[in-house]
Amino acid sequence: FVKWDGGANMRKLLVMLMVTCLMMVCSVGFAADDHKVLAKQLQVAEKLLDAVDGEPVPTFAQVSAGFNANLKAKFDDKAFENLKKQVRVQLGNLKEAKFFAFQRFDQVDRVIYVASFSKEKVVNIVFAFDKQSKLVDFAFSPVKQPEVKK
Repeated sequence: FVKWDGGANMRKLLVMLMVTCLMMVCSVGFAADDHKVLAKQLQVAEKLLDAVDGEPVPTFAQVSAGFNANLKAKFDDKAFENLKKQVRVQLGNLKEAKFFAFQRFDQVDRVIYVASFSKEKVVNIVFAFDKQSKLVDFAFSPVKQPEVKK
């Protein structure tokens, strides 16, 4: 049995409750700016999706405004036009794209969409951002569905 010492045990309980409350408040405070970062990154991702979607197609200048310097250096206007053609040839027309996940890491954030095209039913679209919310890289990855045996 534990001997009840009202004063000492109450103080310990009170301290534990205060520590727990402080930890909860701190965890909420750490996540407070995530929604602002995500909103900026979603704007950049949506512009790139609009470029492969069709009408109205944003200009390369509008899309590349969210790129970091390294991506701007290797992805120019010509590569932008080539990307739009490749997506239409390999994946088809974009039917829908839905935001799926937001992942934060030390050096990079990932925004993931799940999309459906006319030629590919499920495509993961992953956008990688630096800590300044500038687009570093992106990829369109068709997901092969397992065949159902009859």
